[in-house]
Amino acid sequence: MSAERINHVGWANGFIADALAPFDPNEIYGDVRETATPLENLAFAQVHATLALVEQQRIANLIALAGLPKVDGFENEVYDASTEALMEGLLDLEEVPAVPGYGPAGIDQRVFIRPAIREALGLP
Repeated sequence: MSAERINHVGWANGFIADALAPFDPNEIYGDVRETATPLENLAFAQVHATLALVEQQRIANLIALAGLPKVDGFENEVYDASTEALMEGLLDLEEVPAVPGYGPAGIDQRVFIRPAIREALGLP
């Protein structure tokens, strides 16, 4: 997954709007959305709508995985699927100034929802 998130819903809506706009094959523009036929624009919209659903399903799978219980692994190790799902996909840590009074060293990290996940879920 790349660091830059693609707004597939926005692209799908743009292709739909262009498909519904009057089409003149004699007018040539630079953007594929403006030079494609209405049917091609609808096909592009369908691709982006499908990719938006795939992104939502990926997030749903991470959330479901985060709800799994801990299970015993090999050599008395405990595999914590929920922690791995949360920290590898949904959440991240950032360093913050230590907050005194919370344990011997204080709190020096903050857990937050990854920006791409927040944006995909429509969270502020």
